[in-house]
Parts: sequence; C-alpha cells; structure tokens
Amino acid sequence: MAKQVTCDCGFMLRTPSDDELVKHVQLHAKDTHSMDLTPEQALARAVSVEATIQA
Repeated sequence: MAKQVTCDCGFMLRTPSDDELVKHVQLHAKDTHSMDLTPEQALARAVSVEATIQA
C-alpha cells in the first residue's frame, strides 16, 4: 500500500516507501514553508492509498 501527502499549496507525493516520503515531505516543508518536521510529523500527514502504475 502506498502513502500519499497532499499540501494546501498543491504539492503532492505518493510513494510506497516511508523513508522516501519522510525525506521529500521534510524537504518540501523546509524549502517551501520554512517548517522543520520530525519524521513522525511527516508520516502523520500521510494517508494510505492504492498504488497505481502508469504505463
């Protein structure tokens, strides 16, 4: 099962990897919103979604 984070600013990330999600959400929060998120805070913003594969 993949996880997805959607930000009010339009940023969206979907990945099956918790580590990748944390990394990119933390970078987005820091670079775009000047926010420092812990890994736990980044994961708390995620919802589980069906993984989709685009051909």
